[in-house]
Amino acid sequence: MIPGAAFSSNRLGGNILLSVHPVIGLGALFLGLTSCLLASPVVLGLIAAGLVVALILTGLEPMAQSRALRPWLPMVLIILAIHTFTTTASAPLGTPSWGGVLAGGKALLRVGCTVGWLALYSRVSSLDDLVGAFRWWLQPAERLGFPGQDLALVLAVAMGTAPVVLGEGRRIAAVVRLRRSGSTGQQSHRGGRSVGQWARRQLDRVRVVVPLLESLGRRAEALSLSLRSRRPGSEAVSHMSPPAWGLFGLLAWLLVLVGTSIGRKVIG
Repeated sequence: MIPGAAFSSNRLGGNILLSVHPVIGLGALFLGLTSCLLASPVVLGLIAAGLVVALILTGLEPMAQSRALRPWLPMVLIILAIHTFTTTASAPLGTPSWGGVLAGGKALLRVGCTVGWLALYSRVSSLDDLVGAFRWWLQPAERLGFPGQDLALVLAVAMGTAPVVLGEGRRIAAVVRLRRSGSTGQQSHRGGRSVGQWARRQLDRVRVVVPLLESLGRRAEALSLSLRSRRPGSEAVSHMSPPAWGLFGLLAWLLVLVGTSIGRKVIG
Protein backbone atom coordinates (compact mmCIF):
# COMPACT_ATOMS: atom_id res chain seq x y z
CA MET A 1 0.00 0.00 0.00
CA ILE A 2 2.94 2.35 0.58
CA PRO A 3 5.06 2.68 -2.58
CA GLY A 4 8.78 2.24 -2.18
CA ALA A 5 9.46 5.63 -3.78
CA ALA A 6 7.29 7.44 -1.26
CA PHE A 7 10.11 7.95 1.21
CA SER A 8 13.28 6.42 -0.17
CA SER A 9 16.92 7.30 0.20
CA ASN A 10 18.43 9.65 -2.35
CA ARG A 11 21.39 8.22 -4.19
CA LEU A 12 23.86 11.08 -3.90
CA GLY A 13 27.03 9.36 -4.96
CA GLY A 14 30.06 10.35 -2.91
CA ASN A 15 28.14 12.86 -0.81
CA ILE A 16 29.48 13.28 2.72
CA LEU A 17 25.96 13.77 4.10
CA LEU A 18 25.12 10.13 3.34
CA SER A 19 27.88 8.95 5.67
CA VAL A 20 26.10 10.35 8.74
CA HIS A 21 24.76 7.55 10.92
CA PRO A 22 20.93 7.38 10.97
CA VAL A 23 20.80 7.65 14.78
CA ILE A 24 23.10 10.68 14.76
CA GLY A 25 21.14 12.20 11.88
CA LEU A 26 17.82 11.90 13.72
CA GLY A 27 19.33 13.36 16.89
CA ALA A 28 20.82 16.23 14.88
CA LEU A 29 17.42 16.85 13.31
CA PHE A 30 15.70 17.32 16.69
CA LEU A 31 18.55 19.45 18.04
CA GLY A 32 18.55 21.49 14.85
CA LEU A 33 14.82 22.15 15.16
CA THR A 34 15.32 23.14 18.80
CA SER A 35 18.15 25.46 17.78
CA CYS A 36 15.82 27.19 15.33
CA LEU A 37 13.46 27.97 18.22
CA LEU A 38 16.15 29.27 20.59
CA ALA A 39 18.73 30.91 18.31
CA SER A 40 19.19 34.66 17.92
CA PRO A 41 18.62 36.31 14.52
CA VAL A 42 22.37 36.30 13.75
CA VAL A 43 22.68 32.59 14.51
CA LEU A 44 19.51 31.93 12.54
CA GLY A 45 21.09 33.60 9.53
CA LEU A 46 24.15 31.39 9.85
CA ILE A 47 21.95 28.29 10.19
CA ALA A 48 19.95 29.30 7.11
CA ALA A 49 23.13 29.81 5.07
CA GLY A 50 24.46 26.43 6.19
CA LEU A 51 21.20 24.71 5.27
CA VAL A 52 21.22 26.29 1.81
CA VAL A 53 24.74 24.99 1.22
CA ALA A 54 23.83 21.54 2.54
CA LEU A 55 20.77 21.35 0.27
CA ILE A 56 22.96 22.33 -2.68
CA LEU A 57 25.25 19.41 -1.81
CA THR A 58 22.24 17.10 -2.01
CA GLY A 59 21.56 18.28 -5.57
CA LEU A 60 18.88 20.89 -4.83
CA GLU A 61 20.15 23.99 -6.61
CA PRO A 62 19.33 27.53 -5.38
CA MET A 63 16.80 28.07 -8.19
CA ALA A 64 15.05 24.82 -7.27
CA GLN A 65 14.96 25.92 -3.63
CA SER A 66 13.40 29.26 -4.59
CA ARG A 67 10.80 27.50 -6.75
CA ALA A 68 9.91 25.22 -3.83
CA LEU A 69 9.34 28.26 -1.61
CA ARG A 70 7.34 30.23 -4.19
CA PRO A 71 3.91 28.70 -3.35
CA TRP A 72 4.36 29.91 0.24
CA LEU A 73 4.70 33.56 -0.78
CA PRO A 74 1.08 34.49 0.17
CA MET A 75 1.63 33.01 3.65
CA VAL A 76 4.87 35.00 3.95
CA LEU A 77 3.02 38.23 3.20
CA ILE A 78 0.29 37.38 5.71
CA ILE A 79 2.84 36.69 8.48
CA LEU A 80 4.69 39.93 7.75
CA ALA A 81 1.43 41.91 7.77
CA ILE A 82 0.30 40.38 11.07
CA HIS A 83 3.59 41.16 12.82
CA THR A 84 3.74 44.64 11.31
CA PHE A 85 0.38 45.64 12.79
CA THR A 86 0.38 43.61 16.03
CA THR A 87 3.89 44.05 17.48
CA THR A 88 2.91 46.18 20.46
CA ALA A 89 6.50 46.45 21.69
CA SER A 90 7.23 48.90 18.86
CA ALA A 91 3.88 50.65 18.31
CA PRO A 92 0.27 50.56 19.52
CA LEU A 93 -1.89 47.71 18.29
CA GLY A 94 -2.99 48.32 14.71
CA THR A 95 -0.20 50.79 13.95
CA PRO A 96 2.48 49.59 11.52
CA SER A 97 6.09 49.80 12.65
CA TRP A 98 9.54 48.80 11.46
CA GLY A 99 9.93 46.82 14.65
CA GLY A 100 6.96 44.73 13.58
CA VAL A 101 8.50 44.17 10.16
CA LEU A 102 11.72 42.98 11.80
CA ALA A 103 9.75 40.70 14.13
CA GLY A 104 7.95 39.21 11.13
CA GLY A 105 11.25 38.66 9.33
CA LYS A 106 12.63 36.91 12.39
CA ALA A 107 9.58 34.63 12.59
CA LEU A 108 9.88 33.80 8.90
CA LEU A 109 13.58 33.03 9.34
CA ARG A 110 12.75 30.57 12.11
CA VAL A 111 10.12 28.88 9.96
CA GLY A 112 12.46 28.76 6.98
CA CYS A 113 15.24 27.15 9.02
CA THR A 114 12.80 24.59 10.40
CA VAL A 115 11.60 23.66 6.91
CA GLY A 116 15.22 23.53 5.74
CA TRP A 117 16.17 21.02 8.44
CA LEU A 118 13.22 18.80 7.53
CA ALA A 119 13.98 19.03 3.81
CA LEU A 120 17.64 18.19 4.37
CA TYR A 121 16.80 15.16 6.51
CA SER A 122 14.26 13.83 4.02
CA ARG A 123 16.81 14.08 1.19
CA VAL A 124 19.60 12.14 2.92
CA SER A 125 17.61 9.56 4.94
CA SER A 126 15.30 6.67 4.10
CA LEU A 127 12.16 5.49 5.83
CA ASP A 128 14.00 2.43 7.16
CA ASP A 129 16.69 4.66 8.65
CA LEU A 130 14.07 6.87 10.27
CA VAL A 131 12.16 3.97 11.83
CA GLY A 132 15.33 2.21 13.02
CA ALA A 133 16.83 5.38 14.50
CA PHE A 134 13.53 6.27 16.17
CA ARG A 135 13.32 2.87 17.82
CA TRP A 136 16.99 3.06 18.89
CA TRP A 137 16.31 6.26 20.79
CA LEU A 138 13.19 4.69 22.34
CA GLN A 139 14.96 1.56 23.60
CA PRO A 140 15.11 2.76 27.24
CA ALA A 141 11.39 3.51 27.16
CA GLU A 142 10.62 0.14 25.54
CA ARG A 143 12.28 -1.64 28.43
CA LEU A 144 9.79 0.12 30.69
CA GLY A 145 6.84 -1.10 28.63
CA PHE A 146 6.47 1.73 26.11
CA PRO A 147 5.09 0.34 22.78
CA GLY A 148 7.95 1.52 20.59
CA GLN A 149 7.12 -0.95 17.81
CA ASP A 150 3.59 0.43 17.48
CA LEU A 151 4.89 4.00 17.39
CA ALA A 152 7.41 3.02 14.71
CA LEU A 153 4.59 1.54 12.64
CA VAL A 154 2.52 4.71 13.00
CA LEU A 155 5.52 6.78 11.93
CA ALA A 156 6.17 4.56 8.90
CA VAL A 157 2.54 4.76 7.77
CA ALA A 158 2.36 8.52 8.27
CA MET A 159 5.60 9.29 6.43
CA GLY A 160 4.73 6.89 3.62
CA THR A 161 1.14 8.07 3.23
CA ALA A 162 1.80 11.80 2.86
CA PRO A 163 3.41 11.46 -0.61
CA VAL A 164 0.58 9.11 -1.63
CA VAL A 165 -2.02 11.73 -0.68
CA LEU A 166 -0.14 14.40 -2.62
CA GLY A 167 0.19 12.18 -5.69
CA GLU A 168 -3.48 11.17 -5.58
CA GLY A 169 -4.54 14.82 -5.32
CA ARG A 170 -2.38 15.76 -8.30
CA ARG A 171 -3.81 12.87 -10.31
CA ILE A 172 -7.40 13.94 -9.63
CA ALA A 173 -6.53 17.57 -10.40
CA ALA A 174 -5.00 16.49 -13.71
CA VAL A 175 -8.20 14.60 -14.59
CA VAL A 176 -10.27 17.71 -13.84
CA ARG A 177 -8.03 19.82 -16.09
CA LEU A 178 -8.29 17.29 -18.91
CA ARG A 179 -12.07 17.38 -18.69
CA ARG A 180 -11.90 21.12 -19.25
CA SER A 181 -10.05 20.64 -22.54
CA GLY A 182 -11.68 21.79 -25.74
CA SER A 183 -13.01 25.28 -26.28
CA THR A 184 -12.11 26.41 -22.76
CA GLY A 185 -8.56 25.16 -23.10
CA GLN A 186 -8.15 26.84 -26.52
CA GLN A 187 -9.39 30.15 -25.13
CA SER A 188 -6.97 29.93 -22.21
CA HIS A 189 -4.06 29.56 -24.63
CA ARG A 190 -5.18 32.52 -26.78
CA GLY A 191 -6.42 34.89 -24.16
CA GLY A 192 -3.85 34.28 -21.44
CA ARG A 193 -4.76 34.67 -17.79
CA SER A 194 -7.97 36.27 -16.61
CA VAL A 195 -10.04 36.57 -13.47
CA GLY A 196 -12.45 33.95 -14.77
CA GLN A 197 -9.69 31.44 -15.40
CA TRP A 198 -8.26 32.07 -11.92
CA ALA A 199 -11.72 31.49 -10.40
CA ARG A 200 -12.10 28.24 -12.36
CA ARG A 201 -8.73 27.01 -11.11
CA GLN A 202 -9.74 27.69 -7.50
CA LEU A 203 -13.07 25.92 -8.07
CA ASP A 204 -11.24 22.93 -9.54
CA ARG A 205 -9.07 22.73 -6.42
CA VAL A 206 -12.19 22.65 -4.24
CA ARG A 207 -13.68 19.89 -6.38
CA VAL A 208 -10.64 17.72 -5.75
CA VAL A 209 -11.43 17.41 -2.02
CA VAL A 210 -14.42 15.03 -2.21
CA PRO A 211 -12.95 12.41 -4.61
CA LEU A 212 -9.62 12.63 -2.77
CA LEU A 213 -11.27 11.85 0.57
CA GLU A 214 -13.23 9.00 -1.02
CA SER A 215 -10.05 7.52 -2.50
CA LEU A 216 -8.18 7.86 0.79
CA GLY A 217 -11.05 6.17 2.62
CA ARG A 218 -10.80 3.13 0.36
CA ARG A 219 -7.01 3.03 0.83
CA ALA A 220 -7.40 3.31 4.61
CA GLU A 221 -9.65 0.24 4.76
CA ALA A 222 -7.20 -1.86 2.76
CA LEU A 223 -4.23 -0.50 4.69
CA SER A 224 -5.70 -1.43 8.08
CA LEU A 225 -6.20 -5.02 6.86
CA SER A 226 -2.70 -5.36 5.44
CA LEU A 227 -1.01 -3.95 8.58
CA ARG A 228 -3.16 -5.66 11.20
CA SER A 229 -0.41 -8.06 12.29
CA ARG A 230 2.68 -6.24 11.03
CA ARG A 231 5.08 -4.23 13.15
CA PRO A 232 8.71 -3.30 12.63
CA GLY A 233 10.73 -6.08 14.24
CA SER A 234 13.90 -5.98 16.27
CA GLU A 235 16.00 -6.17 13.09
CA ALA A 236 15.18 -2.49 12.54
CA VAL A 237 17.30 -1.72 15.62
CA SER A 238 19.87 -4.52 15.60
CA HIS A 239 22.13 -2.87 13.02
CA MET A 240 21.93 0.56 14.69
CA SER A 241 25.21 1.12 16.53
CA PRO A 242 26.08 4.84 16.36
CA PRO A 243 29.70 5.93 16.81
CA ALA A 244 30.66 7.27 20.20
CA TRP A 245 32.02 10.52 18.79
CA GLY A 246 28.63 11.25 17.22
CA LEU A 247 26.81 10.74 20.51
CA PHE A 248 29.32 12.97 22.32
CA GLY A 249 28.80 15.61 19.66
CA LEU A 250 25.03 15.51 20.16
CA LEU A 251 25.53 15.72 23.92
CA ALA A 252 27.77 18.78 23.54
CA TRP A 253 25.18 20.38 21.24
CA LEU A 254 22.46 19.70 23.79
CA LEU A 255 24.54 21.20 26.60
CA VAL A 256 25.12 24.34 24.54
CA LEU A 257 21.37 24.72 23.97
CA VAL A 258 20.58 24.17 27.65
CA GLY A 259 23.32 26.62 28.73
CA THR A 260 22.08 29.22 26.27
CA SER A 261 18.51 28.88 27.47
CA ILE A 262 19.51 29.14 31.15
CA GLY A 263 21.78 32.11 30.41
CA ARG A 264 18.95 34.00 28.75
CA LYS A 265 16.65 33.41 31.70
CA VAL A 266 19.29 34.61 34.14
CA ILE A 267 20.07 37.72 32.10
CA GLY A 268 16.39 38.44 31.57
